[in-house]
Amino acid sequence: MQNTESLDAYILQHIDAESDYLKALYRDTHVKLLRPRMASGHLQGRMLKMFVEMIRPRQVLEIGTYSGYSALCLAEGLPENGMLHTFEINDEQEDFTRPWLENSAYADKIKFYIGRT
Repeated sequence: MQNTESLDAYILQHIDAESDYLKALYRDTHVKLLRPRMASGHLQGRMLKMFVEMIRPRQVLEIGTYSGYSALCLAEGLPENGMLHTFEINDEQEDFTRPWLENSAYADKIKFYIGRT
């Protein structure tokens, strides 16, 4: 376990800072949602962004949007013409998640599908 903690600390020292928007989303997720630990969080989110920047896909498919934290990180890494398609089966998430995605700086790169579509 100690090796994992050391690795996490090293990564956190060398990645982008968490934006105020993502901090607010993470906090809101913990305050308002039943299973907040499902949110990716800063370290995982920055890793997702890095993978997208390295691979440079034009489209990304995400299964399970939950609060939208990982979706925002994936979209942040996309090139200008990139698109993220994110699916959430739980339609009860829509009222929480949709505003966070639509009010983000990456709204034009995200297509959010909710329910059994």
